[in-house]
Amino acid sequence: MNLAQEFEKIRPYNDSEVPAAVNRIIKKEQFQYILSFLYSNNDKNEVIKKFKSINTVSDFQSVFSHYAVREVVRKTSDGLSLSGLDKLDNNKPYLFIANHRDIVLDSAIMQILLVENNHKTSQITFGSNLMSGEFIIDLGKLNKMFVFYRGGARIQMYKNALLHSGYMRHVITEEKESIWIAQSDGRTKDGNDKTQEALIKMFAIGRKDFITALREFNIVPVTISYEYEPCDSEKVNELYISKREVYKKQPGEDLDSILKGIKNYKGHIHMSFGTPINSILNKLMGKNLEINELVDIVVDEIDSQIYKNYAIWPGNYIAYDILKKTNKYFKNKYNQEEKDKFIDYINTKTSILQGDKEELTNIFISMYAMPVVNKNDKHY
Repeated sequence: MNLAQEFEKIRPYNDSEVPAAVNRIIKKEQFQYILSFLYSNNDKNEVIKKFKSINTVSDFQSVFSHYAVREVVRKTSDGLSLSGLDKLDNNKPYLFIANHRDIVLDSAIMQILLVENNHKTSQITFGSNLMSGEFIIDLGKLNKMFVFYRGGARIQMYKNALLHSGYMRHVITEEKESIWIAQSDGRTKDGNDKTQEALIKMFAIGRKDFITALREFNIVPVTISYEYEPCDSEKVNELYISKREVYKKQPGEDLDSILKGIKNYKGHIHMSFGTPINSILNKLMGKNLEINELVDIVVDEIDSQIYKNYAIWPGNYIAYDILKKTNKYFKNKYNQEEKDKFIDYINTKTSILQGDKEELTNIFISMYAMPVVNKNDKHY
């Protein structure tokens, strides 16, 4: 496999490819929908005129993406907060391994926070299963997303792992750009953020020294916390159906989830950058441990930082107390008014779903309770 040729197939757009992609996007109905959400009718023509003048990836991100994400945050949340980024070197590239709650917004929010705090935007992994349709491909690759192949036969999965690992190492060590990647395939549906062991093994595939291979990535765990997940009812519905049969996505479902993630209410949002795990890896140097033992240590460190840095909102504490049938956090972390409001929210969200109301409600409650369960398990 010629990695250099394969890199060309998965990389984001370079500047020479931007004008054509911009012209394609302008003509798409989905883009008009996004413009209508972000701008008033009086402003749209001026925006399109400005949009047509975009010639570089940097221009696209500064002229459109940054403003768009900030507007989404302004219109659909009660504010965005940040912690931990000030402790990272803005001249050093990192591999940001993040929990994954929303298809687009998780990484998009990270980009605006990087820029606003004097860091360069990162490249972003984007599953090949989501790269369906010209509009999504153009929008993704203009935002520095690169293709991350999903599925396939065993030999193909191995080749993909070599490609992904090689490309990411190239981006971080040679292009000196950071990368965002989710800690597992797809979004967390049940609220239980968990790093896949296969992901960690993939980073070191084809390399003799596991620890050295991981150290080159400068891995930093990142946690995003939404007070109200924008696609929570859709996740509950998928989990409910999956208990009974294999869940099959409908045509256009991913795009619908992307648009709902943009438009739906989120409450407060917090993003926390953890500390580089190289300090942990350094301590493992020279120890005679099996690969699986090393992977377990790395996974536990990433998960621990994500759990510790998760911002817990009143709804999470309420859900925990309902799930565990306790009043452990009542009065200390929430009051009766907040509890009544959250229960009304659950009832409203589950009322639009088909199925057993009690089971749907329990899935919903468990999803919001899991961040507290994980923190308690780790004794934070």
